[in-house]
Amino acid sequence: EVVDETGRLVPSKVSFFSVDGDPVRRPDLGDGHIGGFPAQVSFAPHGHGHIILPPGNYYAVASRGLEYEIDMSPVFRLTEHSTVDLDLQVIRSVDTTGWIAADFHVHSMPSPDSGVTLADRVITFAAEGMEFLSSSDHDAITDFQPVIEQMGMEYWLSSTPGLEVTTVELGHFLGFPLRWDPMADQGGALDWTGLTPDEILDGIRDLGEPGTTDPVTIVAHPRDGM
Repeated sequence: EVVDETGRLVPSKVSFFSVDGDPVRRPDLGDGHIGGFPAQVSFAPHGHGHIILPPGNYYAVASRGLEYEIDMSPVFRLTEHSTVDLDLQVIRSVDTTGWIAADFHVHSMPSPDSGVTLADRVITFAAEGMEFLSSSDHDAITDFQPVIEQMGMEYWLSSTPGLEVTTVELGHFLGFPLRWDPMADQGGALDWTGLTPDEILDGIRDLGEPGTTDPVTIVAHPRDGM
C-alpha cells in the first residue's frame, strides 16, 4: 500500500530493484529497456496492488511524480513460498495551489504508433501525479473521460478530447477541446486530404463544441524536419 502525508491511499508507482544483481526482467516479454533497470514496475491506481517476483532480495521505491518525495522500503527477501507486505508513503513537498499538472500531447491505442490501452494510459497518468490530459491521437479523436469515470479515477484525473492531424508532408497539427463522435469514423477526426495548413487549422476549430470558445490549435514539433 502507498499513502500520502495524510494517510490516504493515493495513485502511485512502485519500482522494485534486485539487490543480488541477477537479471530478473524478461525484456523479450515486455519493454526492452526501463530507466534505472528495475526488476519490475507496478502502477497502483488506487494506492494498493500486488506483484509476483522470482525468489531473491529486493527493495521497493514508491513515487508519485514531481510534486512528491519518494519512499524506499528496507531490503526484503522473497522465497518460492513467501509473501511480503509493504507500507510506503509519498509526501507532497511541492505546493502547486492554483496550478494543474497537465499534458496536451498524449497518444494511446487509436494511434498507429502506440500500443498503450486507454485504461493503462489513465493508470500511468494518475500514478505519476498528472491531473489533466488532452488526447492527441494521430488522425483520431479519443475521449478518455468515460474510461476515467469507469475506473473511479475522476477525483484524481480529468481530460478532454483532442486530435493530432498527421499529414504526410505538411506537418502535424494539434487541437483541443474537440467534439468526440463515437459513431463516426476515427471519432469524427478531420480528413486533411488536399487541405492547406490554414485550412487544416480552420477545420480543427470547426470540430469544437458550437457556441463555445474556439479550440486551442498547436503546430506540433515544428523542428522535426517535416
